[in-house]
Parts: sequence; structure tokens; C-alpha cells
Amino acid sequence: MVELRDCMEELLKFTLESNTDLGFSPDLLLPSHSQTTAETPYPLYKRLASVLYECIESGGLCGTYDELALCNSEKKNKEEWNELVLEKGLELVNILKTVDFELHVQEPFFTQLRDGIKTIEGRCAVGDYNRIGSGSLILFNKCLLLEVQEVRRYASFYEMLKAESLVKVLPGVKTIEEGVQVYRKFYSEEKENYNGVLAICVRKPTSQLYVPLAQILSVSMLLLPYYYYSENN
Repeated sequence: MVELRDCMEELLKFTLESNTDLGFSPDLLLPSHSQTTAETPYPLYKRLASVLYECIESGGLCGTYDELALCNSEKKNKEEWNELVLEKGLELVNILKTVDFELHVQEPFFTQLRDGIKTIEGRCAVGDYNRIGSGSLILFNKCLLLEVQEVRRYASFYEMLKAESLVKVLPGVKTIEEGVQVYRKFYSEEKENYNGVLAICVRKPTSQLYVPLAQILSVSMLLLPYYYYSENN
């Protein structure tokens, strides 16, 4: 099962980028001056992800967060926020329990999947990819959930691209030959010929991890006193 701990940072980043009306500063996605080194820039959202995860795990504000939050909000608001964290945190965990597979895709293809422009993911038919079938739920890049509608098998990427059309598999790529070269970066011709390839047809279901997380974030200003305190000390 996919653990919330393992996807919290990417999920939070994705949610902040996709929901600019939540009221958080864009600076959250930038490296922190106090934490950045030449080797390891540390974006501010990672600290917030850690705080959020601890709150979800504990069912609300706790410890130091609790004391600091009470200085800046009414007890009633805190209790309501804790109830929301408990409810939506459980929803996040339950959605993760439905995930069957995890995949990672590079840009611009991830954004195209998110926007519904790319509807087919091509993979060499190796390992667990062969277990993917209709109805499987795939978590892409630890933040986007897509449902498999159908999986079709082909002898080669050329054959797959010709049959499925470039616009569905690799939007923006002009020719089938160029499309084959995209896959050649990941799979050798020998591996492709030996195993064959899969056209994994996907659609975006209503249930998404970023929906309950955005609902938590929409009222999570209680977190910010601790967040900024930690950042500046």
C-alpha cells in the first residue's frame, strides 16, 4: 500500500500549484534561504508538508503546534479544523488504499495526463506492468490518480503509435519516428522486441488525493504560526 508519508511532499506541491486560490504565498514553492545550501536547496513547502502529515497522523494540531495556534485563533475554530483534519485525513488514507500501481512520467507528459490531453501511457511489457488491467488505479508522480480503462498489447512502439495515434500517446510529438525515439531513451530496441509494449488507456476519476488536501489547506491558517516560527528560528 502507498503510504501518505511517502507522497505528502509531492502531493502538497501539486495541490498548491493547482489551487492558487488557497491563499498561500507562491514563495512556499521556492527554496528557503535559511535551509538552502549550494548542494541541497530546500523548498519551504517541504516543511509545511511535514507539519501537515504530523497533524493528519495525530488527528489535529498537537504539542507545540497546539499552543502556538491557540494564541492566534479561537478554540472553536481549532476544534472545527481538527474535525476537518480527522475527516479529510482519513479520506486521503482511504484513497491511497485503492491504489494498485505507481508510475512516474516526465514533463510535459505528466501535465498532459493531468489535463486529460494525453490519455494513453506507453510502457514496455515487463514486470508488474503486465499485471495492469482494466479498472486498475495508478498513482502518477505520487499525486495524480488515473483509472485504467483498457490495456492493449503491441509488438513495438512503432506499431502502438501507428494504431493509437500520436495525439493520444505523445501529444506534441510530430512523427511516429520521433515518438519511437522518446521511448528509446528508456528502453533498448532489444528489450522492446523481446517483451512487446503496452498501451495503457487511462481516464481521470472523480476521487483525487488533492481534493481532500485542498479542503484541509483552505482552513489551515492555524498551521502558519508554527510554520513561520520554525522557519525563522
